[in-house]
Amino acid sequence: MNPRLALALVAAVFVLSPLLAWLMHAGVIDLGHGLGLGAGKNRGELARPPRPLPGFRLANGETLDADSLLGKWSLLQVAGVSCADECTRNIYKMRQVRLATGKDAYRVQRVVLTTAATDMAETLRDNPGTRVYRLAAGNQALLQSFPGYKQGGLPRIVDRIYIIDPLGNLMMRYAKDVDPADVLADLRQLLKATWIRPRHE
Repeated sequence: MNPRLALALVAAVFVLSPLLAWLMHAGVIDLGHGLGLGAGKNRGELARPPRPLPGFRLANGETLDADSLLGKWSLLQVAGVSCADECTRNIYKMRQVRLATGKDAYRVQRVVLTTAATDMAETLRDNPGTRVYRLAAGNQALLQSFPGYKQGGLPRIVDRIYIIDPLGNLMMRYAKDVDPADVLADLRQLLKATWIRPRHE
């Protein structure tokens, strides 16, 4: 090979690699099939591009930033004014999906965000280990991170299961009546494709 051509190819790799990474992150280029998450393979709806979750204020006055979700994959649900049948079923589904990941279960956490002082004591007794954050009023920046919130408000985002990556980005969402086997299939692929491990169990 011509030395000048070889040098040009090497230079192109260094110049184009960051650009390609940025285009993939922005969703302009989809190479998801390389991770088993390409068109027709993933069961949930991909967020394009992934949406970083901002910090949020809690009803008790505390403020949590996205760092509270870092290090683990999160199965997350937004609960409405009450946590009724669909909400309770999804919390159970998230528990079963996490358990079904087997040896990778320590890399997954279950999170519920609620916007009201919902009585979830019985549900949480049946599903130990679920992390519940009660949001203070006015967390619009956080709620608007969820697809559909701007168009339909809270009813459009509650009682769905979302997958949040270990860097705090909203990656996928599922229908309210999702089959937990579909969530598990996607989560297994994501766990296989990433090397990030929790900072602590």
